[in-house]
Order: sequence, then structure tokens, then C-alpha cells
Amino acid sequence: MMKNVALVASVAVNAVLCIGVVVAMYSSSQLGAPVTSRATTTSFSRAVTPAQTFRSAVAQAYCEEVVDPTNNARYETMSYLPDFNERDMENQVNYMINNGLVPCIEFDKMGTTFRENSRMPNYYDGRYWTLWKLPMFGATNARSVMQEVNECKRNNPDSYIRILGFDNIKQVQCVAFLASKPGRY
Repeated sequence: MMKNVALVASVAVNAVLCIGVVVAMYSSSQLGAPVTSRATTTSFSRAVTPAQTFRSAVAQAYCEEVVDPTNNARYETMSYLPDFNERDMENQVNYMINNGLVPCIEFDKMGTTFRENSRMPNYYDGRYWTLWKLPMFGATNARSVMQEVNECKRNNPDSYIRILGFDNIKQVQCVAFLASKPGRY
């Protein structure tokens, strides 16, 4: 007896929901219309133009790009942007300092990860770069950091140099970008 009552109640609820959907579809209200067009349109249109997706806007442009596989090394997140000039780097360093990150400067001859000593999963050589001096805990402006970058360039002209933003509370690297490539002073 109890099973029958539950079954009848379930069927009744489903019937009410279906009737509500049908009424909403055939009414003249703009139930499914975007909020911005509700006030401006006078009639309800069933034709829907799909919004441009992220894939079609950004990824499609990248997929159509011809990529040179031998000269396509990427370094950190910012390497997909055009090369930074001195002012761009200063702006990034100021952003780091304003957000409480500690600037660090690292350099490396190769600049890439590779596998030489082990083939274990998740093991790569070259993951850790050499730290230039100590992290700049007391840095208050980007000019002092850029002076250290220039000094690192003078002492290591054939190395990749990057600037890191280190969160000393969470003990993680939050921002990193390449400041110099070999042969570009």
C-alpha cells in the first residue's frame, strides 16, 4: 500500500513538472532569454545563436599557428607573451613586491629540464637553477631587483636568468618569468 502511494506521488510530481515546462515553452514570457535582452526585445525568439566559445576564440588561433618544433622552447608562463623590456620587468617585480612576494633571481646554463641520471617518473635533471645571492627579503622597489639582474647578467653572460616571486608564508613559488637569455645583454 505504501509503495503505491509513493509511486502515485512520484508520477503526479513528474506530470506537474512536465506541464510546467510545456506551459513555459509556449507562453509569451521571456523565461529563457538573457537578462540584458529581456527589457529590449518585444517578442520571444526561439532562434538561439551560440556564444563564441573559448576554444573558437583563443585555441583556434593557436592551432592555426605554424610552430617550428626545433626553436619552440618555452620558459615559464610569461614566455608565451612577447619578450619583456626593462620597464615590463620592473612592473612585474613591483606587482610581486606589492603582493608580499619575495623577489629571487636564478640563473642556469641550459635553462631546460632533461633526463640524464634517471628515467623514473617525475624525475628531471635541470629543475633547480642556481640562486643568485640570497632572496631579496627587504626589497621595496623594482629598481634594486633590476640592478641585481644586470649584475647577474654581467657575471653570467651565457646563462638564462629568471626572476621568481616567492611566498615566504606558504613556502611556494608564485610567479616566475625569464629576464634574460644567453647572448642578449
